[in-house]
Amino acid sequence: MHDIIIQTVSEQDFTEAIFLLIDYIVEVPRQSQQCRDRLAQLLGHATSSDELKHTLKLFEALVRKYCIGEVDEVRLRSHLAQLSPNRQDRVVEIVNLRRPEIARRLIDEVNRREGGVPLVESFDWNVSWIMGSSSLASHRKQLCTVALACRDGAAKPHTISFEMGREQVEQVIRELEAVVG
Repeated sequence: MHDIIIQTVSEQDFTEAIFLLIDYIVEVPRQSQQCRDRLAQLLGHATSSDELKHTLKLFEALVRKYCIGEVDEVRLRSHLAQLSPNRQDRVVEIVNLRRPEIARRLIDEVNRREGGVPLVESFDWNVSWIMGSSSLASHRKQLCTVALACRDGAAKPHTISFEMGREQVEQVIRELEAVVG
């Protein structure tokens, strides 16, 4: 991987450029030509220049590798050797600040590549007692209702809901304990 050169006039412009570079990774400016134009202006490149495309590509590859653990902080800084130590610190600080957002983007990308398996973001559950039914007044049953808030391969939210009896809940708990244990 090559050294990344990010030259701006001021520290404030540098910080803005790093945020815009990360926006590019998480696909914010790909939807907004104004953001791409601003990044090109900060870096002193034409919007459609090969230099801008090269910088975007190198920065994205480096940050991806850093966020998935293929590159540690020392190696990250080694690719930023053209920058002053203060600017290197600022890049690391901003990347670490936005790391959860970058990670979500990478997970979405893998999820789409793997055939659109829904990704569980959160879940809710409740337990209820069924005290009878229309056919049997003395029927008593404990039910657990689970709602999984998911995102599909296209990052669209949807909910998967299902019910489990006591035996099924106990089996799920045993299996989870075996995975954790």
